[in-house]
Amino acid sequence: MTAVADFKNALGRIHVEDLGLYAHVPFCRERCRFCAFYMERPREKRVQTFLDGLEQELCLYARDVGLRKIPVHTIYFGGGTPTTLPSQDLIGILHAIRRWFLVEDDAEVSVEVHPGTVTAEALRALRQAGFTRLSVGGQSFDQTELLELGGRSYGVGVRQVISWALAAGFTNISLDLMFGFPGQSMASWQRTLDEAIALSPPHLSCYAYTLEEGSPFYREVMRGKRAEPDQEFQVVLEERAVERLAAAGFERYEISNYCRPGYECRHNMRYWQVRSCLGLGPSAQSCLGDARFGNVANLEWYADSLKRGTLPLDEITCLSHDQVDRERVIWGLRMLSGVRLNPTENRQRPGLRQTIRQLGEEGLLQVEEQGRVTLTDLGLRYADTVAVALL
Repeated sequence: MTAVADFKNALGRIHVEDLGLYAHVPFCRERCRFCAFYMERPREKRVQTFLDGLEQELCLYARDVGLRKIPVHTIYFGGGTPTTLPSQDLIGILHAIRRWFLVEDDAEVSVEVHPGTVTAEALRALRQAGFTRLSVGGQSFDQTELLELGGRSYGVGVRQVISWALAAGFTNISLDLMFGFPGQSMASWQRTLDEAIALSPPHLSCYAYTLEEGSPFYREVMRGKRAEPDQEFQVVLEERAVERLAAAGFERYEISNYCRPGYECRHNMRYWQVRSCLGLGPSAQSCLGDARFGNVANLEWYADSLKRGTLPLDEITCLSHDQVDRERVIWGLRMLSGVRLNPTENRQRPGLRQTIRQLGEEGLLQVEEQGRVTLTDLGLRYADTVAVALL
C-alpha cells in the first residue's frame, strides 16, 4: 500500500493537464468463460464496502493528492458488470465524482451495460442523472454461442436494451461483439453482424477472442478439453467484419472499433493517445503523465487501505522518456490514423527510429514524409507482433 505523501513525491515532476476517470465496478452475477478479470459477486455487504472505499479513494486523490482542480473530460464505468448495481448506486458514484472533481459540462460519461441486468426505468434514471453513453455487451446474437460463452442467453435482450436506451434519450450507444471463439462459424458471425447493423447503433466494437490465463476457457485448454484460438480463421472473420461494416457506413477508426462519423469513444481515445487516466476501484489501472500504477485486485485490501488513509496501490512505475515515446507509438498505432513522430523522437530516440524503419521494410508500417506512422494492411493483422518489436 502507498502513503499519500509518498505518492505525491513520486508524482512531483509530472504535469497533468486534464483527466479521464475510470471507475472499475468489479461485480458480476456470473463469470463469462472467456474472462479472467477480477470480479466479485454482488452481495449487499460487499457492494457497500466497495461504495464506501470508492468515496474515500475519490477524496484522497482530489483533496490530498491535489487532482481536484484538474478538468475531467471523460468518465467510464467498466467492470465487471456495472449494471449489476442498482441505478441509484451508479448515480451516487457519478454524483461523488462531480463533488470531488472538476467535471466538464460536456464530459462523456459512459457505462457498460449487459442485458438482463438493466430495466427501462434504470436507463431513464441514468440518462437523467447525466450518463451520456452506453456500451452494451452483446458478444453474439446466436443463442447457442451465448450459452457457450458464459451460460447467459440474452440475444433478444440486446434489442430490448437498445430500444429502451433510445426511448430514454441515449443517442450515443455502442455494441460489443466477439469473434473467433470456440464453436463460432462464418455463417453465425455474418448473422451477428447483420443483426447488429440492423439495430443501427452509432458505434460497434468487434473484439477477437483471446485466451486469457485464469479464465475458464484457459483452464479447459490446459486440460486438453479445448483447442486454442484459430488465429488464421480469426483473420478471415475480421476481414468479413471490415468489409460488411464499411459497406454499412461504419468507419474503422481503431483496430477493434468502428463508428458513424463523430461517435468515436472519447475515453478510449485517451488510452490510445496515452493521455492521463485515473483508475478507481479494485484492480483499476492508471496512467498519469510518466507514471503507471494499479490498485490491488482484492476488495478487502482495497477498502482496508483506504480506511487507513493510504492508497491501495500495488506499485508505481515512472517510465523513462524513451519508454513513454515507445508506449505512445505502440498505442497510437492502434488507431487507423496512426501516430505522428515529433522532432524530439527523431533526434533523440535512434533505437525507436531504427525499429520503425525495420518494420517499414518488412511491410508492417508505413512512414509518411511528414512523420506520421500507420500500420499497413499486413500490420493490422500482426499488430501484436509490431507492438512487441516496439517495446
